[in-house]
Amino acid sequence: MKNDQELINSLKNDNSGAFDIIYKVYYTQLCNYIYSFSRNSDIAEDIVQEILLNFWENRKTINIHTSIKSYLYKSTYYSYIDHYRKKKNENKQLEIIRFNAIQSLVDYEDVAIEDKLIQLRIAIDSLPPKGKEIFKMSKIQGYKYKEIADILNISVNTVEAHMYKSLKFLRIKLNDKKNEILELFISFIVK
Repeated sequence: MKNDQELINSLKNDNSGAFDIIYKVYYTQLCNYIYSFSRNSDIAEDIVQEILLNFWENRKTINIHTSIKSYLYKSTYYSYIDHYRKKKNENKQLEIIRFNAIQSLVDYEDVAIEDKLIQLRIAIDSLPPKGKEIFKMSKIQGYKYKEIADILNISVNTVEAHMYKSLKFLRIKLNDKKNEILELFISFIVK
């Protein structure tokens, strides 16, 4: 196999054979690497294909000061982070849309229901950070406990423990000993 500098020089001279070598050597490795973060083979393949396509399209101007392997791994990692942030933003936007839709359905004449919904929102916002994140992922974004565990790289038992503590905290905060108010208003929030 050619060394990295020879491959880069061949790429800059439009040698598609050099790109084929890079593709064959790194495609599966990079997909597995991104899959370890995303737990989604489609996302992993899309990210890797995009990185390799950009690598080919920018071959003439590309400057690699490390190894090709290091360059590709860093590129795919940063691309995954961008994808994750974009997805997180989309979920926040959906949460805002869902909340606004719920508010528009609430009878504004019934101040008691509106107040309870506001109290629930405030109570959710006052959860400890990790509990709040897990609670929102479960009850607002609709993720299953296993999916949350995979995304946050924690055990399902840890997710369950956080949910138990969060629900207990919300029951106390809302003074809802029988869980009736909490379940009613959480059902408004959940898809």
